[in-house]
Amino acid sequence: MKRIILCADDYGQNSAISQAIVELLKENRLSATSCLVTSPEWQTHAQWLEPFKNTADIGLHFNLTEGPLLTTLNKAATPLTKLILQANLRQPHKKDIITELNAQIDQFTAALGQPPHYIDGHQHVHQFPVIRDALLEVYEQRLRQYNAYIRCTYTAGSLLHFHQIAYLKQLIIQLAGGLRFKQALIQRKIPHNTSFAGIYAFEHADRYPELFSCFLDHINDGGMVMTHPGLKDSENDIISHARYNEYHYFSSSQFMDDLSKSNICLTRFQE
Repeated sequence: MKRIILCADDYGQNSAISQAIVELLKENRLSATSCLVTSPEWQTHAQWLEPFKNTADIGLHFNLTEGPLLTTLNKAATPLTKLILQANLRQPHKKDIITELNAQIDQFTAALGQPPHYIDGHQHVHQFPVIRDALLEVYEQRLRQYNAYIRCTYTAGSLLHFHQIAYLKQLIIQLAGGLRFKQALIQRKIPHNTSFAGIYAFEHADRYPELFSCFLDHINDGGMVMTHPGLKDSENDIISHARYNEYHYFSSSQFMDDLSKSNICLTRFQE
């Protein structure tokens, strides 16, 4: 039996996303969710997670690229492509990143009464140069004592698995520091998932059941599959169609059949 962490990203971003994730958690069709604590709806949505604090991994989705941030660090956030360039040029100040990360951990902890079980990055910012150094420093100061883990997006050979459907996304993520970050996690003996899957081009969301089967084929025991479920949404969310397709699949009997056929069960990281 292969055990995987099935993680829903963007909890707290809007009601359609949070409600979908809550419904899937109720049915034990997810084992983790990553929270955007910079969202104006976070305080309300955090209360909906109360029943799942001991049954699912609830993590911080560290955000630097969308909406207002919590500190004076680029208050309006920095678009992803610009942040990748800035990080690779070592332009962000590590001290500013540390201040924002601490503020987001504080926001998470105040709302849920506990620190995050793990940390990852919205749009994978946590592995970028400078930002990863800030994260590793804060981890040692605040999270190692709780045995929190960190999402690792690097899997050897991942560029070969999904052909053109996700090749560009995979390439960007790995060039933005995926391998270097994994090496740092290993060197520092920081707990992390063994492998990673779930990346695809959202315009192919109508093929999601087929794509998810591919994820299951290539994920290792102890790996994490990233997902983005959501209910039908009238808000300005450019991937709402993909979110609903994912939610529909995870709510279906086909999803359970696919897990069974692949001899896979959902688990929390520490289990």
